[in-house]
Amino acid sequence: MNSNQKQMTATWLREGRLSRGLTQKELSEKSNISVRSIQRIENGDLIPRSYTLKTLAEVLELSFDEFMSNARQQRLEIGEKDIEVSTNRPQRIILSVGLSLVILLLGFAFIVQAPKFPETTFELLLFCVAVVGGITAGLFFVWRGR
Repeated sequence: MNSNQKQMTATWLREGRLSRGLTQKELSEKSNISVRSIQRIENGDLIPRSYTLKTLAEVLELSFDEFMSNARQQRLEIGEKDIEVSTNRPQRIILSVGLSLVILLLGFAFIVQAPKFPETTFELLLFCVAVVGGITAGLFFVWRGR
């Protein structure tokens, strides 16, 4: 969450609290969230979790979904990408090796369990192409840019 989003969250909470005529202490008592946490959110010092925001929205009778869509819209307007869960390079390498091994072992298991496969060299080549294609497709999805 960047400083604009922190400020937007702070403003949303402060305005919502004041529109209900509540003090920070009263909001704290109603939401079971510490006064210090509410102060830190309103000052833009704290990045609140979704659960905390949902709880505060419920107490203040505000729409959490509307707040989140406004926050997403603001991110898009200032040119930020949506927050994505992505893997880093070591994780991608581990996924690549693991995926390749799993596909190769499944292919080997298929050949071992089939008493008459492959009957021809052509069938073996087609099977190898399918295995390599599966590995390639898996690696594409692991390594594609987001």
